[in-house]
Amino acid sequence: MLQTINIENVALIDKATLYFDESLNVISGETGAGKSIMLDALSFVFGGRADRTLIRSGENKMKVEAIFVGLTASQKDFVKNELGIEVENELFLSRELDSSGKNVCKINGELVPLAVVKKICLTLVDIHGQSEHLAILNNDYQLQIVDLYSKTAEGVLIDLREKIDKLKAIENEIKSLGGSESEKQNLIDLYTYQINEIENAKIGESEFENLTAEKKEMQQFEHINECLKSCYEATTKNNFGESAQNLIYTATKNLQQISELNPHYLELYNRLNSLSLELDDIADTVHDDLTNNVFDEERFNFIDERLDFIKTLFRKYGGNYEKMREYFASTSQKLDNLINSAEKYSKLNEQKEKLLGDIQNIQAKLSEIRKKSALELSDRISDELKFLGMPNARMSVEFSPIPEPYSYTGADRVEFMFSANRGFELKPLNKVVSGGEMSRVMLAYKIVVGGVDNISTIVFDEIDTGLSGNIATTVAEYMARLSTQKQIIAVSHLPQICAMADNNIKVEKFSDKTTTHTKATKLIGAELLKEIARLMGAEANETGIQASTALKQKCDNYKFQTKK
Repeated sequence: MLQTINIENVALIDKATLYFDESLNVISGETGAGKSIMLDALSFVFGGRADRTLIRSGENKMKVEAIFVGLTASQKDFVKNELGIEVENELFLSRELDSSGKNVCKINGELVPLAVVKKICLTLVDIHGQSEHLAILNNDYQLQIVDLYSKTAEGVLIDLREKIDKLKAIENEIKSLGGSESEKQNLIDLYTYQINEIENAKIGESEFENLTAEKKEMQQFEHINECLKSCYEATTKNNFGESAQNLIYTATKNLQQISELNPHYLELYNRLNSLSLELDDIADTVHDDLTNNVFDEERFNFIDERLDFIKTLFRKYGGNYEKMREYFASTSQKLDNLINSAEKYSKLNEQKEKLLGDIQNIQAKLSEIRKKSALELSDRISDELKFLGMPNARMSVEFSPIPEPYSYTGADRVEFMFSANRGFELKPLNKVVSGGEMSRVMLAYKIVVGGVDNISTIVFDEIDTGLSGNIATTVAEYMARLSTQKQIIAVSHLPQICAMADNNIKVEKFSDKTTTHTKATKLIGAELLKEIARLMGAEANETGIQASTALKQKCDNYKFQTKK
């Protein structure tokens, strides 16, 4: 249940804390006092639309906090699955919105996306406003209610999910073997082509790198020739008539003349003589390179085309030589598996066909359970609507098949159908129901499924719109009955509902010298009787208080009998 809500800087509210009872909580007050602001704050913290215009004038941000206690096991499990955190008895929600539009959402102190807040709050609270019908109008939720109401569908759904998981595993295995015979042959043809393409290319391990280096050298042909020519000329002749060979020859002869005088000179002579011989060899080699260095245009074109071909294969099969060889090995293995998979493929298809048959049988069984459950559910809601002053109202559940061959939720799509008047055909609930009718449909629906769905808190925004007299009393009694199953928070103008509440909160607006405020006050005793009298249209005098006291006693007696 929702235990507490703290509101800061929302519209006329600077600060307010509301405490709620586990049963029926009613918020009342004069028109324009700010009751709707309380519900705007509730909707905001539960993931509703963020409206920056709600930030109190002069402030930079608004903040709403909500504390839930007494969580059910399923609610705890849901929070754990969504957030990965263990939740004990308390769930703390917090949401801030600043003037720039930035949202900050937290659950038990941890930052979470707004989408997660919305998802979790759908399991905790159902807000029914004058223009909001939320869960009951959602087809998926309607299907869940039909299943929950049946009390036996869940076991069948578990069996269905297990069978579908097995089927998907087998389908993946069949896919790895090539799928159907035609798909399999297509893969064999594809793999064979790819393997032959790689084999026939005969690409060497370092061929790409070697050809790239050769191409780069050929692209520098002119520069290489110029450098070789300059080198040869420097060793054999130069512009001054001298060459490196001649100069070294002269130096060698000079050292030879003194080599016998000192071992050191002899060593220098021998070294220079060796250098002279090495220089002669270099000059001859450079001359040969100049003579033989002819640009082979045919070879250059071959290299260019071969490199483009190798690059294309690399792009197709991994990006480089190593990746291409890995692809070749894995594809060869796949081809071998396909060629030799006939027996395994046959067995898997047998298992698949059996599972498909099992799934169809389970879905048929589930549909039968659902149709029986839906008939009883719609009949009970229709009966409840009669007691709520809608004697000609009818509800039914229409079934249609889903387009997919199978689904974890079965083969059914459901639509809640409704007609409020005799002689009018049933149509989708979300298309034909009016605001006043929806109020009573919601009450009837919640009474019937109150012990079935897992939502623990229901918020009604002026559910009494358009109601008066005996119907208003009946609605108040219904809300009292519903509050024995769930926590109810309602904004109301009806004295019957206000008198039936277990916890009354009055919203009031007041102004000081500079601004306007809204405050919320818990009503007890004489103040509660005055508020009931006001809603009855009576003065807060002795006559009015007597009338409100009588109504309060009548409502207390009804609650006592209901809770026995």
